[in-house]
Amino acid sequence: MSSKIRKSTTGFTLVELLVSVAIVVLIMSVVLFNYTGFNDNLALASGGQELAIAIRQAQTYGLTVKEVTPGGGRFDSAYGIYFDPSSSPSAYYIFADINSNKTYDAGSGCGSGNTECVGRFDLRNGVKISGICDQNACPPEVSVKMMDITFLRPNPDAGIYFTNNGGQIKVGPSLTGKVVLTSPKGKTLTVRIESTGQVLVQ
Repeated sequence: MSSKIRKSTTGFTLVELLVSVAIVVLIMSVVLFNYTGFNDNLALASGGQELAIAIRQAQTYGLTVKEVTPGGGRFDSAYGIYFDPSSSPSAYYIFADINSNKTYDAGSGCGSGNTECVGRFDLRNGVKISGICDQNACPPEVSVKMMDITFLRPNPDAGIYFTNNGGQIKVGPSLTGKVVLTSPKGKTLTVRIESTGQVLVQ
């Protein structure tokens, strides 16, 4: 009797292997694309919340009579938050308005003895400040480069002022101030500050 040898038919053919690899690559591409979009949205939302908290912190300093430094022993100054997207698109500052001019005077910068700066905050993950607006326009006037929002006790209301490069107030007090944030992929989010002191992230 002659015995027959069976050939093995198990395993993948080259075509099956290529199709499997193509399916895996397609699934990974979709997952990666969705992940980068999710990460972009998360960075933008996080930046908006951090900015809203910083505005609330400035408001709290103004209402709770935080002692002003440098100088010490002073409790009569307003506190505020300052935006200058033209020169610092990823930063904003909390300041003490020592000379009561309703605008931030940088002096020697944060951390030195001759400044109104209380703290500098930086947006992360590539999020930038792309615009400052009032209730009507961004910016409210061509010469406007900066926005200051101040709080002075006992009034919880916000003083919203727009200034030029020389620190001169061009518009204000305004009823509304808006800070437009832009993500690395170009999505936008607006933090809106009302003169009543209300802060909204939209």
